[in-house]
Amino acid sequence: MTIGFPVVSAATGGVLLILQMLLGFITSGARGRAGVWIGDGGDAALQRTARRHGNLAENAGLFLAGFTLLELSGRWPMLLLILCPTFVVLRLFHAVGLSRADTSNAARLIGGAGTYLAGLVLGGALVWIGVARATEIAGFAAARGALFG
Repeated sequence: MTIGFPVVSAATGGVLLILQMLLGFITSGARGRAGVWIGDGGDAALQRTARRHGNLAENAGLFLAGFTLLELSGRWPMLLLILCPTFVVLRLFHAVGLSRADTSNAARLIGGAGTYLAGLVLGGALVWIGVARATEIAGFAAARGALFG
């Protein structure tokens, strides 16, 4: 079995990396303007800016690893093509929601809840694939043992 380069995951990773750097740049600029280099100094706007950056960092790596595993499995490519851009859009919604002074808003809710749902779908798919593959391997091993002792 030849495993190809995970192009969908790579493209998604590139977009997420650029978004992460953009949010980091914005956070660094906000820190400089506020004169706060560690923490948020009690500045609510700086806290929201830092959380936009931090929330993406908390989610992007784990999702990207999951996307890559899904892509490398070769199973359910349409699911991958749906989940990758959906995750990026959801994280953008979340960042926009955290940009507002009133953080109880539809954009943040959609971004956050959607990310949880996407994570459950991705996680469930990976468990399903992992169990199916383990069963295939175990079944093959049992058949080989029965044939060759």
